[in-house]
This record gives sequence, C-alpha cells and structure tokens, in this order.
Amino acid sequence: MPRKANNIEVPAGLIPLPVAVDLIRFEKNLLQMGFFGAHDTRHNTLSTRRIEQWVNRDGQKIKVAAEFRGSQEMGLPSTSDRDKYIAFMKIAMEQRAKLGKLENPIRFTGYQLLKELGLSFSGENYEDINRWGQRIADTTITSEQVIYLAARKKYVNKTVHVFRSFVRAGRSNLDDTGRAEMYEVVLEDWLLENLNQSYVIPEDFNAYRMLKRPTAKGVFGYLHLWFHASQGRPVEKDYGELCMLLNIPVYRHVSKIKETMGRSLDELAEVGYLSEWDIKPMVSKEGYKLVLHAGEQLRHVLALSQRKRLPDAGPVEVPREFQETVDALVTKGVTPAKAKTLVEDSDPTTIRRQIDYADWLMARDHRRKIDNPAGFLVYIIENRVPVPTEFVGATVPPPAPGKRSEPEVSAAELEAQYDEYVSEQVETALHQKYPGATLSRQVKEVARKRRKEDETFARFPTLQQEALAEQLLRQELKEDLVLPTFEEWREQSSQMPLFGRV
Repeated sequence: MPRKANNIEVPAGLIPLPVAVDLIRFEKNLLQMGFFGAHDTRHNTLSTRRIEQWVNRDGQKIKVAAEFRGSQEMGLPSTSDRDKYIAFMKIAMEQRAKLGKLENPIRFTGYQLLKELGLSFSGENYEDINRWGQRIADTTITSEQVIYLAARKKYVNKTVHVFRSFVRAGRSNLDDTGRAEMYEVVLEDWLLENLNQSYVIPEDFNAYRMLKRPTAKGVFGYLHLWFHASQGRPVEKDYGELCMLLNIPVYRHVSKIKETMGRSLDELAEVGYLSEWDIKPMVSKEGYKLVLHAGEQLRHVLALSQRKRLPDAGPVEVPREFQETVDALVTKGVTPAKAKTLVEDSDPTTIRRQIDYADWLMARDHRRKIDNPAGFLVYIIENRVPVPTEFVGATVPPPAPGKRSEPEVSAAELEAQYDEYVSEQVETALHQKYPGATLSRQVKEVARKRRKEDETFARFPTLQQEALAEQLLRQELKEDLVLPTFEEWREQSSQMPLFGRV
C-alpha cells in the first residue's frame, strides 16, 4: 500500500527499509537540549548559542535554559559531529556489553569509527575525527534546570562538558600510507552516570545512516523521543521551537516551510519513520506546528526497544475489537491502510462512538455540505473531536469475555493512572495560562479563527466547536509540558511509599 506524507503518495515498493535494526543508546539530555545542531559549519561558525524555554514541571511554570560555548575556530557541534558521536556510542555500548557497565577511558581506532560510518579511510577523514573530538571536548554547556541527573532524579544548574578529554595517538608513513590511529575519550562523570543509569533513547543506527539531509538527521532522534512518550500516537510540535533546537532558520510562510523542513520530513517518510505529516497554525500562540504520524518502521523500532516484541517472534494475534473497528471504518469508505493507522493511533471504543456521531451529524446534513463522508469521519478521528456526553448513539459492544491475568490487569490500571496524572498536569497548566474568564474568551477566539480557516470545523454545532477548540488548546499545552514517560512515572510511583504518600 502507498504511504502518504503531506499528501504525497510514495509507492511502498520504493521505501528502502533497513534490513535489520541496530539499536544504539543516545543520552536524553544531549538530545532534549539541542546539543547537536542541524546547521552547516561551513556557513555558521558561531561560537555561542543559548536556548531558553518556559516549561511546566509538576504544575510549576519555570524558565529553563542551555547555553553552549565553543571556540571561534572550531564552532559548535553540528550534523557531522552527531554522525560521529552516534558511531562512537555504538562502539562504547559494545564495550559496555562486554564489561557490564561503561567505564572511562573509551578507546577506539579511526578505522572502527570510519567503518561504522561507511566512510573511506582517507587522511582527511582521519583529520575530521580529530576535529570532531576536539570540538566536543571544547564545547561547554551551562545548564539552568535543563540537565537531568538520573541517579539523583533532579534537574541541576551546572556547567559541564561532554568529553572531559580527547586524545589522539597514531602513526603513518611519510606518504600518509599505513595509517594507524588510536583515540581515547574520557566522558564527564554526569554523562557516564546517565549512560549507566540507562537515561537514554534507543535509536536505529541503520536507519540513521540512510538519511542525507541534516535536518532529517536532526529530527530523527526527536521522533524516537516523542513517539516513545506518546506510545505511538500522533504528536504535534511547535515548528519554531524545533528550529531553535536544531539551530536552523525559522520561516514564516507555509510554502517555505514545506520547501525546507518538508523535504526532510519526506525523507523520514521514505525510510518508514513517518506515515503522514502536516503543517497547521497554532491555536494557543502565533506560529505553526508540525502534526506527525509514526511510520511502520519507527513503530517496529519502538516495540523492539521496549521489549514488547522480539525480532524472531511469530505473528501476533490481532485483538478482535481492533479488527472489528478497522472493518467498521472500511465499510464507511476509509481505505484499509488508513483505517489501521487510525485505530493504532487511538482507542477502538472511542472510534466506534465517533463513527456513530459522524453518522448522526451527516444524517442531519440536509443541505449536503458534507460531500466526502469518509473524509469527514477521518477528520473527526484525527482531530479527536469529542463526542457530546449527552449523545447516545449505538451501543458499543463490550470487550470479548475472557479472564485477564493479574499482570495484565495491573498494567492496565497503571496506564489508567498515568493517563489521569497527565490529564491533571494539563488541567493545571490550562488554568494557569488562562485563569478565570480568560479561558472562555480564548476558546471562543480559537473557534472563531478555526471557522474561517477550516470548512469542516464550521459544520459542527457551536457548542461542539467550542469543545473542540478547548481540546486543541489542551493538546498544545500538553506538548509544551515536560512530563515523565510512562516508564519513568512508573518508576517514580513505585518509590513514593519510601517517602510517604499523602
């Protein structure tokens, strides 16, 4: 079946998916703070860079910042440095597997690193390794509540480096043949500690090596982070903030965004990391957001990294409720591939109610404004249009009978508690940003703007428009929050009795 990225059909047979997954571990702080830009060092040799953000942590709105300082000669880490760092981490993690933990110093040969990157063994490439190591060791990071220390479970104000030292030792003949170089890296204590604490995001090195565009490589790591946190559901990300993290220009017009960022997103779709993407105006502030849907290859990598499925596992039985919901969408004119993606990205029970609600709305469309019933239904599901509580519709059949094991029940209860925790955090942030009557005014303003820009939105009843507008505000605020992943929250929750639970 074809894949669609921003309405561009890409034949499935042309997607060069990796033959095998080669997981490496990328430390979360370096990814989240934007240590590696996507800029071109040939045209950008700035030696300082500062990133500031307002974030919500446990209901508190705080300002966080990361400042990077390098030398005027070397500049700041960029895409080519990220390439070498990922290859270096692959070598480091292989050493960790042998020793049981990562230890300083980490030694490797230039031959090893260049082989991992698929580069030639020329003298210039060896010199690039040396410049890479010097640049990383030279760059200073000043954290203002950005760097998280996994062992201590707290954010810190701290000035640090990534490499404490980088040493090259080697030899070659006078004509530069017979080159043999050894490198030695000493990681800073905070980074070594976080790597050994597994404060990392697994990334597929094979898929990464297939990418050519610097921005695609920069977005690549964030996709693992975002979709891991969302458990594979679609994510919305502030375009301007992403450009700030990648150290690339922010464009004001959609056509220019598609011409630049869009091409990188298409490349990520070609390797199966995105199935769809779109650009939409923000509702809570000025600017645009990217709406991203996970591709099949990324879903596979996430499943492997979370140990939900082994590479040699047999076929997984599709739950009856899942398949029945897919079939229900197909009967409404949705393509099978699209129906499967919709059910993967949402809850089958919610979708069944949305189907009933869409039927109810279309039955009352006496002026025939809804000329594409299947597209209208997809709109309702993708935009998570809330079904009014007073709407009855058809009775949604209960799940198939069957006794669940205790671990399954416990996992379901934990996930429900985590969803409740996230909802509480979003609710707190919403009322902090829009106190009292401000929220009602903002909701009405969002609905007014949306009616002008979106014909489908305008077809809903007024109360439904406002409910959807408020939901859009909540979704954008949720993306701005710094929340623990389900695994991190579960670990923190398990330790709460140690300190007493109120």
